[in-house]
Amino acid sequence: MFDFIPSTNQPAPAASALLLFDRAMRLRAISPDIVRAAQHLNGLTDHQLAELGINRSDVEDTIERYI
Repeated sequence: MFDFIPSTNQPAPAASALLLFDRAMRLRAISPDIVRAAQHLNGLTDHQLAELGINRSDVEDTIERYI
């Protein structure tokens, strides 16, 4: 239905750039889930987090990164 004719003036994007872009878009799509999970973990005590092998600073950094 739609014909695509690649431009010969521009080089094709590197596969790694496409993979990086795809990964970024996936992370952006799931960031609300990441924030919710981190906020849930942030409600746990330090002892409970330690039992899970998680540092509170990692949880707080994750919340800040995705908000």
